Amino acid sequence: MALNELFNKKGGNQNVDGTKDPKDKDLENAWFSLSVAPEQKKLSPGQRNLEDVKSYAYEQFDKLDTNNNGFIEASELHAVFNDPNIPMREKSFIMFLLSNQQDIADSVQEGTPEYRDGISRLDIEQYFKIVISRMD
Repeated sequence: MALNELFNKKGGNQNVDGTKDPKDKDLENAWFSLSVAPEQKKLSPGQRNLEDVKSYAYEQFDKLDTNNNGFIEASELHAVFNDPNIPMREKSFIMFLLSNQQDIADSVQEGTPEYRDGISRLDIEQYFKIVISRMD
């Protein structure tokens, strides 16, 4: 019996009312979908690496912004980089942010001159949008 038939066979993971559990459909889609998402197909390895840095910066923004001012400054990035408990992959992302901090910070002018060297969420979005699009 094919796996496809197992998912469609009565019995299995059904709700009390006899309807199929929606999680089963998600699992079925994951197992039987052999194609890569369209946005992943067209990204080069370099673009994917930049997407990884962007994702990291977004996901860790609040953790990196230790003074909670809405900007990630060089001192905050250095503190994380120098933490011996931070994995090397994350340190490589931090190093990228440090090396490109001024360019990233200059992506959007938020109107707060005291934080002109700080990286905001808007800066991250705009910078990576431009850089990734130029790699085509």
